[in-house]
Amino acid sequence: MENGDTMSNVIVVGVDGSPDSGAALDWAAAEARLRGAALHVVYGLWMPMAAVPFGGAAVLPPSDELRAYATEILDTALQRAKETAPGLDVDTLLILRPPAEALLEAAKDADLVVTGTRGLGTIGSIVLGSVSGRLATHAPCPAVVVPPEGRHGDGSIVVGVDGSAPADAALRFALTEAGRRSARVVVVGAYRMRGNTPAPELQETEALVDAALERARAATGATADVTTVVEPGDPADLIVQAAADASLVVVGSRGRGGVRGILLGSTSRAVLHQAAGPVAVVHG
Repeated sequence: MENGDTMSNVIVVGVDGSPDSGAALDWAAAEARLRGAALHVVYGLWMPMAAVPFGGAAVLPPSDELRAYATEILDTALQRAKETAPGLDVDTLLILRPPAEALLEAAKDADLVVTGTRGLGTIGSIVLGSVSGRLATHAPCPAVVVPPEGRHGDGSIVVGVDGSAPADAALRFALTEAGRRSARVVVVGAYRMRGNTPAPELQETEALVDAALERARAATGATADVTTVVEPGDPADLIVQAAADASLVVVGSRGRGGVRGILLGSTSRAVLHQAAGPVAVVHG
């Protein structure tokens, strides 16, 4: 089944006790309630390598104190999630692996994996900037990165398209999510003018956006209200501008490239760094 389409009924979120991971937890709990999904709260606990005399290196087992610390964070997260979404099916997982690997493992059969932008930066931190970046690149399901002020709101959903497989998956994800929230979808297409007049590039990009919408609607049966924005300029800038008041931004992991490439890896990374709200990265 393609990334971006329904896989199971589980949402995975990483926590480490930081404010950023708290925002991610709140968003994930609200999303799980909206979907009627179970929420798996994950803490990755890993110790650094230690030298073994005349024997290379080995990974030290976590101390009882570190295990107790991790368990306390998970217990607190469990209560917070239940307060955010009463009646929610919540489970906690302490995984003895590095943070990114722990989340990737937990997300193998999930619909969605959620992290904050960055975490505490300690041994047990699971929401480091490097972790969120790795999940956005390698997650087996859509990955949502939630900034500290990110909230599960009722604003529009903004998605960039360029005709690539990841962009098509992102558009299907956006339309499906909009149906859950009764939200409007803003579809952004970007192009660069090759001459003094934008007519050829404008018409090509408008046709590309229309075709992508037709494919996505046929695949999802979605009937969400859609507005299209087709303008010349940098793809990431246009997406971020359109998403100023959005509740969610959706991008493909990588796009077509070329003058109309709107979902290049560099564009997705730029949107992740610049967007004010939660960003979902979807692979095709």
